[in-house]
Amino acid sequence: MPNISTETLEHLKKIKQTLIDKKCENIQFLDLKDVHSYLSLFVLATVKTETQGRSCAKDIDKYMKPLKLAVKRQNLADLPKDATGWILLDYGEICVHIMTDEMRTYYSLDRLWGDATPIVV
Repeated sequence: MPNISTETLEHLKKIKQTLIDKKCENIQFLDLKDVHSYLSLFVLATVKTETQGRSCAKDIDKYMKPLKLAVKRQNLADLPKDATGWILLDYGEICVHIMTDEMRTYYSLDRLWGDATPIVV
């Protein structure tokens, strides 16, 4: 198990439960600390529709925003209805990638970061 603080692990568990509740698929947690100089933890999840992705993002942000962890924020209310199929939530140490199957296959982050350590949450 990678060296992850108890607090961060609790955040990951909450994110995982939100993704499960929203019926996301292929949920993965990756520790990139040993393969990249400034990236830490990636959460990858697949959604069937962009609407489902926006709903997931809003629920995750509802939990994370009060923690004041956001480094790069986007106004989730302004997400376009015709989004790209990929929503990135950057909370500093934790980056959440919510993608449609088409985008996840096309960008293949799982393969790109194949050297990262999987995290069991």
